[in-house]
Amino acid sequence: MTLNEKLFKTLNILYVENDEKIKETFSPTLNKLFKKVFFCTDGLSALEQFTKLNNSEEKIDVILSEYTIPSLNGLELLLKIRDISKNVPFIFVTQETNVDLLLNSLRYDVTDYFFKPINEYEILKKIEEACIARQEEDEILNYQNEIEEYLELINKVAIVYSFDTNRAMIYVNNLFKELIKYDEDEILGQDYRSFFHNEMPKVIIEEQGQILQSGNKWQGKMKYLTSIDSIFYTNCTIIPVFDENKNIRKYVSVNFLTTKEENDKREFKKRVLVDIQETKRIYSIAQRKIDELTNILTSFDDYDELKKNLDEEQKLNQNYYTELEELENKVKIVKDKYELLTVGINKKINQISLMTSEMKSAEQRTNNKIINVVEDIKTKDSLIVKIKNEIDIKGTKISDLEEVLEHRKTQIENKKAKS
Repeated sequence: MTLNEKLFKTLNILYVENDEKIKETFSPTLNKLFKKVFFCTDGLSALEQFTKLNNSEEKIDVILSEYTIPSLNGLELLLKIRDISKNVPFIFVTQETNVDLLLNSLRYDVTDYFFKPINEYEILKKIEEACIARQEEDEILNYQNEIEEYLELINKVAIVYSFDTNRAMIYVNNLFKELIKYDEDEILGQDYRSFFHNEMPKVIIEEQGQILQSGNKWQGKMKYLTSIDSIFYTNCTIIPVFDENKNIRKYVSVNFLTTKEENDKREFKKRVLVDIQETKRIYSIAQRKIDELTNILTSFDDYDELKKNLDEEQKLNQNYYTELEELENKVKIVKDKYELLTVGINKKINQISLMTSEMKSAEQRTNNKIINVVEDIKTKDSLIVKIKNEIDIKGTKISDLEEVLEHRKTQIENKKAKS
């Protein structure tokens, strides 16, 4: 295993050793690894050095000391150091095997001890572990101090109260008492919901209870009623607090005062955002539908040209076929509705079929003045069927209709010539 040299370069070590041979052997390693090494040969000078540097930028981060040193022995030095710092790592190196000595050193919170001859790697590894542990303790302490500062600040500007899993109030801060106009003994033990205004929607209170019981945070707007029937509004956050077994121990409610007007503004903004999102959603759906219809209509690009040819043929025969002219108008209506594609092609085809049946009935009721006209109407019935089929296959067979019309035209002209 390798040492954390990056960590060592951030540490200052106080090395207390009166054996020059051991000191000369171990010192190069310490000088190479540590940010700075302070050497002492007796306990008194070591204590003075530590005291001098304790509140400076070169503060001692770890102490490595021989037990049998002059002026103050290792245990006495440890006692003095612990009066100044409770958590600086202190490691003994000794030849002593006295059990009482070792027990006393442990009693006064020695970090560890090693017997000579020393193993450099084991000592350095222990220093590394001890310094990492101290850094973690310092971080936790700093974090706790920060939390306390934050809580103190929140307590000054926020309404804070807590209640247990039975909803009974167990803590209230001064701001809450000032606003609610009750004494603390009138609040504690009461159901926290009893201070809500009776206009608070039941559904919100039920939702709040369900969310909190599930172990989740609840946020929302609250309306409170004071003992003198006045009202105040808050932005409220309620957080569950868990024990070491991850069971809910209590709930903490943090509230910030707001006004009804601010609540109304927030609700209005929220509704506007919802309306905007809904409009965007509808627009997106409409745009997709338009794109779909555009793609479908694109497949009928040649339909207008075919229709134009059909119109020209109808104009040539309009004096003879009034019924066909009416049918042509019906077909045009069907074509316009077909382009919209809102009611479906099948329905339009059924409408054309119905109109065709009506035309056939009209033909049967007309007189039989001109047999050729009747036959022509029958021919047109066949043509109508073909038009219906052409709509299904996108008008690809309209040329057949042209040939039929041309043929019928020739027959009529021949008939007229014979007349």
